[in-house]
Amino acid sequence: MKKITTIAILIATILVGCNRWEEPELIAPAYDGPAANKTIADIKAKHPSLGNGTQDSICRYDEQFIVKAVVVSSDEGGNCYKYLTIQDETGGIEIAIDRSSLYNEYPVGQTVYLNCSGLIVGDYHNKYQIGWVYQGSVGRIAPAALDRYLSKDGLPDLNNPLVAHPIEIKSSSDLSAENVNCLVKIEGCKFDAADNGLPLSNNDFTTDRIVTFNGASLTVRTSNYAYFRNTIIDASKEYTLYGILSVYNSTYQLTLRTKNDIQFYTAPQIETLANLTFDANSFTSGGWSQYPDNQSWKFQAYSGNNFVYHNTTTENCDDWLVSPEINAGDVGNALLYLDHQNNVGGSPATYYQVYYSTTYNGGDFNESDWTAFNPNLNNYPTAFGLSNGLNLSAIGNQKFRIALRYHKNGTADGTRWAVRGVKILKE
Repeated sequence: MKKITTIAILIATILVGCNRWEEPELIAPAYDGPAANKTIADIKAKHPSLGNGTQDSICRYDEQFIVKAVVVSSDEGGNCYKYLTIQDETGGIEIAIDRSSLYNEYPVGQTVYLNCSGLIVGDYHNKYQIGWVYQGSVGRIAPAALDRYLSKDGLPDLNNPLVAHPIEIKSSSDLSAENVNCLVKIEGCKFDAADNGLPLSNNDFTTDRIVTFNGASLTVRTSNYAYFRNTIIDASKEYTLYGILSVYNSTYQLTLRTKNDIQFYTAPQIETLANLTFDANSFTSGGWSQYPDNQSWKFQAYSGNNFVYHNTTTENCDDWLVSPEINAGDVGNALLYLDHQNNVGGSPATYYQVYYSTTYNGGDFNESDWTAFNPNLNNYPTAFGLSNGLNLSAIGNQKFRIALRYHKNGTADGTRWAVRGVKILKE
């Protein structure tokens, strides 16, 4: 009994004496160096001649050239090798670093300060890079020296606008030098049918796959070392892809970071806030009115379509068609579209524009009541179709009217402008 009691006391003593180690306090890194005084655009300006194989110093050793940016690349998925891509409001740039697993220390969303003293800027086939001089090109910064140039500030923040809201690539015009080395998003893209059922990358070599969207095409370039290289392509479906936009000479490429950058596309839910169409009563009980007279705009029903049209060709004119009052609630995040047809051809697009007014209530017409949408129409389909969206943010929750203005004031002939309706749509 005495032996058992002794053992019990010993165990109790051990348990009482065992204190758990407290978790270490998380201390966010805080940058205390010189304030940022430059941008990524300022770095690029030091290297004005892309593609000629030259490198340029960013600043003197005794000069302060500090850039504040956020990390947007990640080598966690094995597809970004020994570089870090950072981005600010003026663009992005790639930093060559002779180290892997950078995502452990510099994850996406990490704010950094870059001290450019001692660094050079150049490009690799038109893609900007910064680093050290190495055999006549931009070389990688040694890991032991990285702290000399790169300092963290705070904890990673995925809500940083540059991370949470990537640049949207919607057409070929968005594939531009300004967007290279930036985090981008491409919705509604499809892989080539010939790649259906194939993996993103061959196991033995880096592989290029082509995606198309809105009439544009882009190369998705995936390393054979990427951990998600065996993701199978379904060419029958549309994807939303995220990643770093790159370029090789004149070919734009997308570098995926992890498998999470590959998502199936879900079409946005579109809410119709207003849908104004035309009929034979549009100019009477329908509430549409014309200025300066009631003769220029006409209604027509033809081939199953009801529309109004203006047909001036050679004569100068300034004819307005004003809508009834629109009360669609808060339209601040909505867009206005014309369902129209106009083969502009050689005539100036400035002949055909759209205006809005929150003050005009009928009666005497005064142009000072009206404001032109900016930007205005730039899409004039030759068959009935939607225009580009006109931003209604300036209207918000107010009642308003719109006006179609046919203003021919030049020597080029005008063309027939037909409008089937007006839609206000909100995602």
